[in-house]
Amino acid sequence: MLSKVKRIFIISLTLLMLAFGWGGAMIFHHFFEESYSPYYPLIPLFFYVFGLIFIYLFEYMHKHMPDKSLMVYVINKGAKLLIGLVFMVLYGMFIGIHTKAYLWTFLIYYVIYLIFESCFFLRFEMEMKKVNKKQ
Repeated sequence: MLSKVKRIFIISLTLLMLAFGWGGAMIFHHFFEESYSPYYPLIPLFFYVFGLIFIYLFEYMHKHMPDKSLMVYVINKGAKLLIGLVFMVLYGMFIGIHTKAYLWTFLIYYVIYLIFESCFFLRFEMEMKKVNKKQ
């Protein structure tokens, strides 16, 4: 069951990041060309890599410590927030190209990814409860 969930998560995450990555780039190029940062692709890449780390960590914890899955989810949220803040501070300090637009773009991606991941995790937990009730 978990490998199927992992596969669905990875496919969904890939499609989401491709759609929002290309869509966001097109919006920037057509409407906010003066605010486009050449480092824009790092934002969807950040969330894609974080999503892959999350699903593999979640799979590992679910196999070895199934009662700790909520803890993994919460730790993932905190780690993503802290690493995202560090990412943005480093971007502002060392690159500094269109920092305000980059920060807003990162924030929008963060909210979109948060909704995606929360919905996915909630669906997974509901499915697991159904499976456990049947057993």
